[in-house]
Amino acid sequence: MGIKDLHEKPFDQGTITKLEIFEDYTQAWLPTFVMSGFGTVCIIGFFAGKGYDKNGIEGSPIRILKKILDHAEIILQKRTKIYLKLNEYKKPKFIELQNACNCFIKEKPILKSFVEIEYSNLEFEKAFEKYYSDIIKHPSRVFLDQNGVKFLKLDTINKLEKSKRTDFLFFVSTSYFKRFDETPEFKQSIDFDIEDLKKNPYQFIHRNLIGAIKNKLPSNSNLQLYPFSIKKRSGIYGLVFGASHQLAVNKFLEIVWKKSGLNGEANFDIEDDLSKAQLGIFDQPKLTKIQSFQRDLRDNILSKKITDNKSVIDYTLSKGHIGSHAREEIIRMKKENLIDYEGNNPLISYDSAIKNQKLVIFSVKK
Repeated sequence: MGIKDLHEKPFDQGTITKLEIFEDYTQAWLPTFVMSGFGTVCIIGFFAGKGYDKNGIEGSPIRILKKILDHAEIILQKRTKIYLKLNEYKKPKFIELQNACNCFIKEKPILKSFVEIEYSNLEFEKAFEKYYSDIIKHPSRVFLDQNGVKFLKLDTINKLEKSKRTDFLFFVSTSYFKRFDETPEFKQSIDFDIEDLKKNPYQFIHRNLIGAIKNKLPSNSNLQLYPFSIKKRSGIYGLVFGASHQLAVNKFLEIVWKKSGLNGEANFDIEDDLSKAQLGIFDQPKLTKIQSFQRDLRDNILSKKITDNKSVIDYTLSKGHIGSHAREEIIRMKKENLIDYEGNNPLISYDSAIKNQKLVIFSVKK
């Protein structure tokens, strides 16, 4: 099963999209744990690469360092230690990785005050074993930016699931499911039923993958999983995000919906929503992804399955949507005289409903 070296050519737009999501989530994640008073936080990249592509475009290690630098003032104020663990198995890339990061830190010496970098040149399994104690011990942000699907193992996910303060992002080259699914090497490296993953249309393969993972998690698991698909000329690739805390989920969903306001799930029109707005005059209207969510939310409120703003946020995040989608529908329902609540603002946000515990109860009008 051939593996293409992503660093042979400049990063394409799909890779840039992936790196921007890595970067944006680090930007959102880091200050949360620093402000929470944790003395140490870990950021671990198991497939770190060289630091830059052939054209000098920054890879994930440099982007992470830049985001750490953005928060230098608060990190120093809180006296937080940032452990940055970077692993790259290929020796030439490993050397370039060290040089790139060391040069960056030399130019920004303030980083030496609170960042401790550990480099490793290990196979993934050995690197994971080496750093797993840090993942369990400290709040951790884990990147698994593999090339292919080989390391998408249930054992790895189950171990990450056990750490309740760890968020992770897997990169999965799911085009490999179509190209190599019949090879013995591929079948031995994947824990999932390939045929089940291929039952639905190919553009939904990451949804299918998330479903397969969820089916094999412990029944009492709090781990939440979300996909983001990235279309390239060579196929569909994607990210699998995992976290056990609603705050982390909320931050990730806000990032991907900002990246893709159409569906929050892909850098292309995965639901064919654009065509739904172009129906002929006699066609039955088809709902977009957001409209379908809002219809279901409305039904749940009118049937009194959802009765307050906290349960709205719980439902919204579980469906992969953001608070603004729910808020629009609830305000619309009040204008239509279907429901009532105290005040003009239903307080549909994570901060209001979960963090600050401001409760707004909805009453359904007969």
